[in-house]
Amino acid sequence: MTADSSYLDPYRKAVAEMGAGFEAQLWLSKDAQRTRFEVIADALGPEPGVIADLGCGQGDLLMHLSATNHLPKHFIGVEGVEEMTLHAQHRADDAGIEHAVFQTHDFVSSDWLPTQLVQDAKVECFVFSGSLNTLPMLQAQSVLGSFFEALVKAGRGKLIFNFLSNRHNKERTPAQPPAVRFDPVEMLDWALEQTPLVQLRHEYLAGHDTTIVMEVAS
Repeated sequence: MTADSSYLDPYRKAVAEMGAGFEAQLWLSKDAQRTRFEVIADALGPEPGVIADLGCGQGDLLMHLSATNHLPKHFIGVEGVEEMTLHAQHRADDAGIEHAVFQTHDFVSSDWLPTQLVQDAKVECFVFSGSLNTLPMLQAQSVLGSFFEALVKAGRGKLIFNFLSNRHNKERTPAQPPAVRFDPVEMLDWALEQTPLVQLRHEYLAGHDTTIVMEVAS
């Protein structure tokens, strides 16, 4: 029986219609994407180690980190749509970025992936940027929990994720399907159940977006 991967259908459809590129990632604004990346870069700290970008699209986070002289020791991009994976690898290679590799995996259904990335690839930080937007909130928490648990078992690491917040003016800016919005209070409460070392930022896009950072408590 094939696992349900309907959460990838909007991206598959976009790639089929527009090709692998920025538009197929369903971002509405390059400026907003850049702002989110700046928040992620702050959370990574001055010397990022080995990071994995889950749902990396065409590799825009890597390109941002490269352009701002913030490259990690090693970068692993994981993307569920193969055309995007190949495009991302070509972009990194053409830019001469070393120590960057892209893989095609469905991070939602690949139960083995968190442990493999932590144990074999020595990943120290997982990043989810925009890649939870087509999941229900409880499913997103389950996915995030499996990746954070892998870090906990290793005794180290950080999880950084963002999502669309529902604590904004809903009448003026409802979620644009297929994207969904999460309650940042519920997400913060969930994060604090996993670790006391939690940060939340909600100010950078006028309350439309939230970034949460979770660290493994020693």
